Amino acid sequence: MKTPRSRDAVVLAGTSFLILYLELALIRYLPAQVKLFSYYTNFVLMAAFLGTGVGLLLSRRVRPLQLAWPVAAALLFAVVFWFGNVLVRAPRGEEFLWAVYGAPSPRAVTLGLVPTVLLLFALLVALFLPLGARLGEIFGRFRPLQAYALDIGGALAGVLAFAAVSRLALPPAVWFAIGFAVDLGVSGGGWLRRVAGLAAGGLALGFVLRAEHAGERWSPYYRIDVYPGRAPGWEVVNVNGSMHQFIVNFADTAASVGVRRVLADYLLPYAYIGNVDTVLVVGAGAGNDVSLLLALGARYVDAVEIDPEIVALGRERNLARPYADPRVHLHVDDARAFFRKTGRRYDVIVVGTLDSQTLLSGRTTLRLDNYVHTLEAMRDARARLKPDGRLITYHWSEFQYIAARIYQNLYRAFGAPVLALQIDRPVLFNMLFVAGLPRELVASRGVPSWLLQPTRLPRDDWPYLYLERAMIPGHYVAALAGVLALALLAVGAVVRGGTRRDFDAAMFFMGAGFLLIETRSVTEMALLFGSTWTVNVLVFSAVLAVILVANVLVLRGLRPPLPVLFAALLASLALGVVVPVGALAGTSVAALWVLGSLLVALPVLFAALIFPQLFETRQDAARALGWNVIGAIVGGAAEYGSMVGGIKMLYLLAALAYGAALLASRHSLKPGLEAR
Repeated sequence: MKTPRSRDAVVLAGTSFLILYLELALIRYLPAQVKLFSYYTNFVLMAAFLGTGVGLLLSRRVRPLQLAWPVAAALLFAVVFWFGNVLVRAPRGEEFLWAVYGAPSPRAVTLGLVPTVLLLFALLVALFLPLGARLGEIFGRFRPLQAYALDIGGALAGVLAFAAVSRLALPPAVWFAIGFAVDLGVSGGGWLRRVAGLAAGGLALGFVLRAEHAGERWSPYYRIDVYPGRAPGWEVVNVNGSMHQFIVNFADTAASVGVRRVLADYLLPYAYIGNVDTVLVVGAGAGNDVSLLLALGARYVDAVEIDPEIVALGRERNLARPYADPRVHLHVDDARAFFRKTGRRYDVIVVGTLDSQTLLSGRTTLRLDNYVHTLEAMRDARARLKPDGRLITYHWSEFQYIAARIYQNLYRAFGAPVLALQIDRPVLFNMLFVAGLPRELVASRGVPSWLLQPTRLPRDDWPYLYLERAMIPGHYVAALAGVLALALLAVGAVVRGGTRRDFDAAMFFMGAGFLLIETRSVTEMALLFGSTWTVNVLVFSAVLAVILVANVLVLRGLRPPLPVLFAALLASLALGVVVPVGALAGTSVAALWVLGSLLVALPVLFAALIFPQLFETRQDAARALGWNVIGAIVGGAAEYGSMVGGIKMLYLLAALAYGAALLASRHSLKPGLEAR
């Protein structure tokens, strides 16, 4: 082992910073250029794991690989730029994908979804592989746990840095300029590598700048563009190149025919509703519903919108100025979380046409609005209504089974039939539901029979509103098969000629298990505290902080027996099944934070205490970490099983992974074998 220098510590932490920072930046950037990649952002995570893991296994060949990084970076951004004029075919049936069926130009090249995803995946692997090799090469200069502490510290800094970039709403050119600057600072490799890195960075930033749209803005969720509408009086808000909402000036007395038609659609449910004094609007967007309610005489409006940049657009461009009205109280928050936070009761709750054009996180298959349409969410909403209150839901239900699920969940939550109105010539929504009305009124209108079709209803454990049934859609199956095939080929090429002992089963299964419990942490904290980007940042940061603290504790001599830790880990996973975090919904806010965080954090803590004790016994720390990171790919693929078995399946899969790690580590469980 070489004696580490202070420069080595900077390079190790800086490389880890770069890996996490680029992963988060690409999760945001790629869907803005390739629409359908919005539903595949977790593939960026798996590509980062595969590239980093294979790179760690190749750390002895770090020098030639360092020159490969600038080439990989330039190629990735060139291909992504080219995708700006590509139409990716969206699969129909099995799952509804929002607003992604139109071509960006008449000359657009048409590609299949799975080949597109796999091409991007391969390019991402090539980007992260040299970074993994550099990480592995520098790892060998430290004791395993010292290197691991620097690795996790750098990763935590990368998460926080990108959170700051997101908070400031900076454009992608700034994100990636920071990334390339960090690379130049830690890459080493002599003047040739630095010149190549500088050239690649300039080329990549050139592609990023050419892909910019005039007036675009970046929220923590999307690239946002605003265009004139097809009629005077409205503007179109696009996110990641797809229509998201309109900003409509309902206050314009000389409005166009199109605006008057949209206004008539919005007003339909209010023919059945009397009192609108106190109103909650979730999914308030740029303020259309709010301006309408103010015109109807609302005296108090809570407006909830998850995206701060959409709120800013409403303030700036909605000519009715709804958010400037003193009767309006604006909350940048998640709808489901607000149902639980507010102590107020309302005459009317309006659920706007909520968005589902992105995933909740790069570590899960859930969409941003999945937890708003479950039965439990509708019960939460009902609890916020006055005894004679009404709930209005606007929705674009592309398939009948989607509308049927919303109708039936409202029926169950309110214990009575729900008024369902279908829009003849839809513009912003094609279905309207009004819950809480007298039975006689609903009976007089009748309920279309197709809304009563048998279907699996979204619950907090299976919140997949847009899936036709409990299944993994074919396009995901094909893409995952391709990813796993690429992983087998890459890993097989690296370990070719090795022995069976080259495979570190314990590290592999620890990686698979940890990815699953991290995914579970993201989904359950979103359920408790909202699906906002800030909650995600807090969860990722907290997980990394727990790992770092556990590593330091082991370094300081705190070594609970591994059999005890494995037993505690498996017990904490079982506790999560028996007492799901959703069961804490009725507790106080303080109890929710304490008990909910404890349930989520316990498996992370026990796993974080196990890993360093196993890791420090490895003779080749870089290789062990490589197998650990590659194992996380399997965990990422296994996460799709929740589409079939629900979120609780993640507990079972994680328990199986850790059980396999326990069996593979049995020699380390014997007293006296742990490294001291």
